[in-house]
Amino acid sequence: MKLDFELTTPRLVLRPFKPADLTAFVKAVNQSCECLQPWLEWCDTDFDQQQAYEWIEASRLSWQHDYSYELAIFDRFNDEFVGAVSLSAIVPLFNSANLGYWITHNYHRQGLATEANIAIIQFAFQMLGLTRLEIITHIDNYASQKTALACNAVFECEARNRIFYQNMPINGYVYSLVPQDLY
Repeated sequence: MKLDFELTTPRLVLRPFKPADLTAFVKAVNQSCECLQPWLEWCDTDFDQQQAYEWIEASRLSWQHDYSYELAIFDRFNDEFVGAVSLSAIVPLFNSANLGYWITHNYHRQGLATEANIAIIQFAFQMLGLTRLEIITHIDNYASQKTALACNAVFECEARNRIFYQNMPINGYVYSLVPQDLY
């Protein structure tokens, strides 16, 4: 898919990462590390420009080859970097993907993760024609669970060894969305 893609919501702009996002991305990760690190293994205090550059390049390549779709999220009114949302682990055989998201700490508890998720969920169902999305959360990541439910995701189960974190398998909660959940 082409990289000149954009989704807009009442408060947000979502688009593929660009090299120009490097500094804002690093700053957001470093400022939010304490909140994100328990759930996102890649997020640590050592996250630097080289790692961000590699992340952005991999994200853009995956987008171009339809392996995954990661969108940087920006505040529509001040163009500030807000976080990211992605469709990954796309499985054509099952017509499904995983939905992931994170929001920088400055924008927590404002409903922006839900707003961004709804936009990419609509993209997944309407433009990609997917028929199932899964959100996998850590068992004690209550904020992510609340966001999943706010998007009309249905809690399905506690899946054993569903998350591989710090070189260990751990259980995770599985939430699902199908097109009928939005309409």
